[in-house]
Amino acid sequence: MTSKCFSSPACKVMMNTSFYDDANSILDTRTIEEDNMIEDEILNSDDQLLAQLGYRSELKREFSYLTVFGQSFGSMGIAPAIAESIAFSLGSAGTVGMVWTYLIGCILLIPVSLSLGELGSSMPTSGGLYYWVARLSPPKPRAFFCWLAGYMNTLGYISIYASTIYAATLILGATISISTNGNYTPTKYHNFGIFLATILLTFVMTCVRTSILNKLNLLYLYLQIGMLIALIFTLSAFTDSKLKNTPSFVFLEFQNTGGWSNNIWAFMMAFLTPVWVVSGFESAATIAEEASNAAKAVPFAMVSSLVTATFTGWAVIVTIAFCMGTDVIGIVTTPLGQPLAQIAFNSLGKGGSIGLLISLWFCSICNCSILMVAASRETFAFARDHGIPGSAYLRVLSKGAVPARAVGFVAVCGALEGLLMLINTIAINSIFNLAIMGLYFAYCMPLILRLVYDNFKPGVWYMGDTISYISALYSVIWMTFIFILLLFPSYQHPTLDQMNYAIVVLGSVLVFCVAYYWCPKIGGKTFFNGPLRTIDELIITDQQGLVGGGNYQRSPAQNIEMKLSQS
Repeated sequence: MTSKCFSSPACKVMMNTSFYDDANSILDTRTIEEDNMIEDEILNSDDQLLAQLGYRSELKREFSYLTVFGQSFGSMGIAPAIAESIAFSLGSAGTVGMVWTYLIGCILLIPVSLSLGELGSSMPTSGGLYYWVARLSPPKPRAFFCWLAGYMNTLGYISIYASTIYAATLILGATISISTNGNYTPTKYHNFGIFLATILLTFVMTCVRTSILNKLNLLYLYLQIGMLIALIFTLSAFTDSKLKNTPSFVFLEFQNTGGWSNNIWAFMMAFLTPVWVVSGFESAATIAEEASNAAKAVPFAMVSSLVTATFTGWAVIVTIAFCMGTDVIGIVTTPLGQPLAQIAFNSLGKGGSIGLLISLWFCSICNCSILMVAASRETFAFARDHGIPGSAYLRVLSKGAVPARAVGFVAVCGALEGLLMLINTIAINSIFNLAIMGLYFAYCMPLILRLVYDNFKPGVWYMGDTISYISALYSVIWMTFIFILLLFPSYQHPTLDQMNYAIVVLGSVLVFCVAYYWCPKIGGKTFFNGPLRTIDELIITDQQGLVGGGNYQRSPAQNIEMKLSQS
């Protein structure tokens, strides 16, 4: 980028001394004379908006509307995600629970995507939820709120990544079992080895330049769409008529197949499938600093990917329900360890099921890579503001402006979560709950703050005062309900082996988070102030300041330049 400076009597340099002042203003600045300037850099409109928010551009903007959509849609990985999670809905409320909770759950999440999209449009940074909390918080608790949001969001992204890695492990294990005619059944230690190997594979896939990731995101998007079509077509075309179910069985005949005697609660427990499948729609926010026209591309990707996932995913769910036969319990408890693997084997035979499952596994790996991108960008943003132990190391970018160290951090944390599989299946399954609980905790924080303190300044994506407020309020209520639901175990009277370990992991992270922040002399309270500006000086060539919401419009006469801090 060419370095320039405009000479003008109106030109002033704004020196940042802190991110926030005690009056809750966005910038605390002082002016110095123009002749103190050393070098300045003309920024495009995206980087101007990022400058408003306090950050210099460090990542390369290579992502278009389509690839940002691909980030959100690919993070969900609809076909493999459904294959990996239908055990929860089928194992709670049969086909009726599987079919209806998916449609209802996705539709009820659309207002959440609209509300988060507004925040993403106003404040398009890789920090996402963590930064939004900082912007919307009152002065005194701001640092602690940011700290808490950062840890919960990072936990959520790492857990959704780890749970998808585990689900891909089960698909591969089932494929091997079918190929050996059931003579091989992977042990928990074999699965853990596959789990670690898959993490290593996705690490390599993710540590590439942004320009390559841009192309890969497009490839992953096409693969996901192709997998949806292939799954629907193969099951519909090749399932024997004896295994085809009636509409009444699929849509109306409720079966309580879970560990709760109350039918209503059994149905509610089936909501884990849809909320897990479509988690990741907001991951577009984590690549905001790598996207062109981010203030529009990010909310567009959030909402459009969720709407697309709602209807394409429901088509897959309904197809599975019609082509699985009536032995729901047998499918859920299959020795293959993967319900869709059993359904595919029953419908397609050995060869066909192996082909379908390998395709699903490959798409799942692509899904894991996209989730690793989101988790690593969130980790990088939090480390940039010194929120994570080892931040000075994790915030360093490798050649090509890739946060490879943050990617490695995600890989290590994912491997640690994978240790739960050495306890039992129920323990490792709890990371599915943990992923949603961490994300929903973080989602709720900025929405609650904007409702309570009324200091939100809209971006270009805005629904209007009344609808926006109602949508945010509804979103908080719905996500709180789901959060509470996911605290419950799968069984009404659980033994020690059947408990919900998500509570243990979430509680441990919360205890560490709070204790580390308040620890005397060395805790986060002594050094963490929330988002740190990475811009030393701003030059304004007219008299308009940068304080305001995300909807910054530049006329041709307005030129904004910045002197960037040296790393």
